[in-house]
Formats: sequence, structure tokens, C-alpha cells
Amino acid sequence: LSKANKEVEKLSRIKSDFISMISHELRTPLTSIKESISLVLDGIAGPLNEEQKRFLGIAKNNIDRLARLITDILDMSKMEAGRITMRKRKLNVNELIKEVYASTKASVEQKNMEFSISLGTSVEPTWFDPDRIGQVLKNLISNAIKFNKNNGRIKISSAKENINNSWFVRIIVEDNGIGIPEKDIKNLFRNFSPLDTSMTRKYGGAGLGLCISKGIIELHGGDIWAISKPGAGSKFIFTIPIYKKDEEFSFLIEDSIERARRNESKLALIIFEVKDAKDRNEKVFNELEQAIKNTVRGPEDKITRYKNGEFLVIMAVTDRIGVMAIIKRIRERIKTALVFGISIYPDDTADKEELIEKAELDLRKGENSIIPQKILLIIDDEEGLTSMLSFRLKNMGFDTITANDGDRGVELAKKNKPDLILLDLMMPKIDGFEVSKRLKKDSDTMRIPILVFSALANKNTKESIEQLGAAGFIEKPFEPEDLISKINEVFKYV
Repeated sequence: LSKANKEVEKLSRIKSDFISMISHELRTPLTSIKESISLVLDGIAGPLNEEQKRFLGIAKNNIDRLARLITDILDMSKMEAGRITMRKRKLNVNELIKEVYASTKASVEQKNMEFSISLGTSVEPTWFDPDRIGQVLKNLISNAIKFNKNNGRIKISSAKENINNSWFVRIIVEDNGIGIPEKDIKNLFRNFSPLDTSMTRKYGGAGLGLCISKGIIELHGGDIWAISKPGAGSKFIFTIPIYKKDEEFSFLIEDSIERARRNESKLALIIFEVKDAKDRNEKVFNELEQAIKNTVRGPEDKITRYKNGEFLVIMAVTDRIGVMAIIKRIRERIKTALVFGISIYPDDTADKEELIEKAELDLRKGENSIIPQKILLIIDDEEGLTSMLSFRLKNMGFDTITANDGDRGVELAKKNKPDLILLDLMMPKIDGFEVSKRLKKDSDTMRIPILVFSALANKNTKESIEQLGAAGFIEKPFEPEDLISKINEVFKYV
């Protein structure tokens, strides 16, 4: 049986690959034909009379129709082979409805039809592929135009709806067109099932659009159906699930594993926890979530919360080496210390529950952490020294900014709000004492610790430094190890 199943899968792949190749071979000449006709229609190849324009317009419309049919056949083939990909993102479907409405409004109004939308205010963002759901909406609108009449009406509406204790977004595309006989409704979503042969001849269509739409909606975990009566118009209704936090996590990991399995790729599960309990609040989580979203760049990578929002999770299409690159980018963006755990599908396991357990176990070991990159501002008039210090400190994992005079130092401190300022006392124009006073007077910089260095280490200088409230003092010239030790000492108490 296993051998027979593998043979069926192989034949399905061969069929799908063949259709993909044929689709490509058909599209290439169609593109050339369409472009040639467009050049003639635009008058670039010379003037045309109205009759010539009319005939070329018919040809162009039929090329577009053929191109759509090729796309539908390719989509249908991918769906049957289980190779259609959904690139789901967390969005509000109302925004997509507005975009589709704007892009299709002209073609509806061209038929002298009224077009409107009614968007539910309680509709929440949820996970869906905007291109594919847009495809469903456009197909339903196209059908509503096709089976309607002049002065007809089309309306798209959305609402949040509870079905069997689960929440969904419900979308309706309704019209007041010719309607559908009850006996035909059950066949609407089957392959090559337009209403009947006479209507196919009159209105066109191969009967693939609704079948593809059904497949897309089902791959989102929703449902699609129609309500209609002859002469009374039609309502096409579909739903998309809205997931609670932990439901969302479960859905996303199942969806990501299934995609990795189909594409024979690896999937990294990375679970993050804020290291210090005092920092575990919603504001910090939201900031971290945004920083991580700006870091993870793959179109199929997902970010969500786990266990009532206590953990942040990344599901990334990558291996362990790729994970390290992600961690490096996160380290450059965040300001909160994190610990994390990793597991890789299918290297560690192909089982969803075990994949989560392994990542959690790795997290609990506490061996993986991300300490935010500290920003140090070096203010010293000796350019050679600031350059060498900057180079050494960057190699130690710090981010550095340099200023070669006091005024510039104050300006950079206000702008960048560094974690520590290394300040030379003896500088031209304004010295380190004046710089420190200005910084302590400004609410934006008054709490930034200052580590002072100077070649003057007499009693008066040290007393003056104490009065400034500096976090520490180091005498010039100093050993690099002594400076690093002082910096680490300051950060222990900040």
C-alpha cells in the first residue's frame, strides 16, 4: 500500500510539473501576442480606424481570458498535488476588501452597476494570504458582474461571527442578478462545473474559479457556500478563522511544519523569554515583538506569542546557521535581555509536540541569551585615542559613538542617549567638567552614567570628579584591560 501511495504521489508530481511546463510554454507566446496587439491599439504602429480597434479589442479580451484560464488550470493542478503555497500574514481583512473594492470598482461601474462595501468594526486581524483571499474576492465579484444586468447591485460585507464557540471573519459578496437554481448550488464548487451548458455559452467560464476558491478557503481553515434563488440574486459567503493567542500558536506551527514538509525545507522554532522578571510587562513585549518583526525578513517566517503571551516565538524557514544570523540581527536591535531555546524540524524531530518540548528544554537550560548591545559615547579631543578606543570596544561587543569636542559630545548624548559616556576632562573650548554639568541639567541625559578619564589625578581633580557625581574615574594612560574592567563595573550597578 505504501509503495502504491508513493507511486500515486510520483504520478501526481509528474502531472503537476507537466502542467506547469505547458502553462509556461503557453504564456510566453500569449505575452508577445498581447503586447503586439497593445502596441497597435495604442497607435504606436500607425493610425487605426474604429472597426480595426473593435476587432483588435476583441482579440485582446480573449487573450486575457485565455491567460486567466491557464492560471486557473495551473492553480487547480497545484491544489490537487498539494503544492499550492499560502503565504499567510496577520492582517485585517477589511483593509484587503478596501483594496479589492478600489481595484475592481471601475469594471463594475462600467456595467452601470451599483457597488458598495460594509465593513464590520469588530473584525480583528487574523492570519491569511492576502493574494489568495484577494483572488477569491475578485472571482466572486467577476461572477457577480457576469451573472447580473445593467443597473444591478453588488455589495461586499464583513463581520465577526461566533460559530460553535469559535470566532471567524465572515465575508459576503451578494448581488441581485439572475440567481442560481437550487439543484445547481451543490455542484458550484466542483471542478469544471459551470451552471449548465447553455449558460456557459452565454456567460463564459470553465467552472474552475469557484473550485479554486473553495480550495483556498479550506486551506485557511474556513468554509465557503452559496445562498441563491432564480431571479432573486445570490450570496456567496466564506469564513476565515480568528485565533486566540495559544490557538494561533498551534495553528501557525502546524501550518509552518506542513509547508516545510511539502517544500522539503527546514523549520527553526525559536522561543524567547525576557530574562529579568521585572521587565516582563506588555510594553516591553510589544517593543520586543516590533523589533523582532523588523529583523525576521522571510516572507514565510512567522512571529507570535505563546502561553498566554509569556513567550515570543519565531518560526523561520532556516537551519541552525540561519538561526545564528537571526539572533545576531536581534541583538543589534533590542534593549532588553532575553534567553531563548531552539529546535529544528526535521533535524531534531518531525513531531509538533516534541519540537515545542525540545525548544522549551533548550530555553530552560539558560545557555542561550541575548544581551542588548550597549552604546558607549567617547568624548575626547585626541582623535587617535577615540579611534583606537572605538575599535577595541566594538570588538568587545559594544556599539560606539565618538566626539572630539565637548559641544559635539553633548549634542550626540542628547540625540543617541548612550548607556555610558567615557569623558576626558581636559579638552579645549568646553572641558569635561562643563560637559558633565550640562548633561546633568538635561532631563534626557541626566541619568546617563559618566566614566571620567584624565591625565590629572591629583587630590583636587578627584574631589571635583566626586562632586560631578561621575560613576568612576580612570587615570591616563591606562591599560585596555583596566578600562574594560571599569566599564563592566559601572554596568553592574546601572
